[in-house]
Amino acid sequence: MKKLIIKYKLFIILISLFILPFISFSQVNQSQLVEKDEIMYLSNKPYTGKCYTNFDNGKTGLEGSYKNGKKDGEWIWYYENGIKKRSTTFKDGVKQGKSIYWYKTGIKKSEIIFDNDRNIRQTSWDETGKPTKNPSFEKF
Repeated sequence: MKKLIIKYKLFIILISLFILPFISFSQVNQSQLVEKDEIMYLSNKPYTGKCYTNFDNGKTGLEGSYKNGKKDGEWIWYYENGIKKRSTTFKDGVKQGKSIYWYKTGIKKSEIIFDNDRNIRQTSWDETGKPTKNPSFEKF
């Protein structure tokens, strides 16, 4: 039984040594990327991986990811005090799904649902958290 466990552990170690080098854990500062024709590049190749920016105080200003040079997945922007400012989901470079905005105090400001970069529903709140009218939709 002990020999089987040792062989299993050795197998796991060998597999890890051969597979891990091929898995990308890249994360670059947004300033390292270059935009050409709405595609973000790193070293002349469309970038796939995570990116970030930091404020001068060292706190995170932005975090998100690219797939083939286009925004993909959840992107989060922060205020300099570390509180979330905005969270938006992207698919193939366009807004798709929920986008949430917050006041500097952390209270939710608005929630917008996007379908293929088109605003289809919006809800807003004032700085105390009470629902407010959406001026952009009142005329409809």
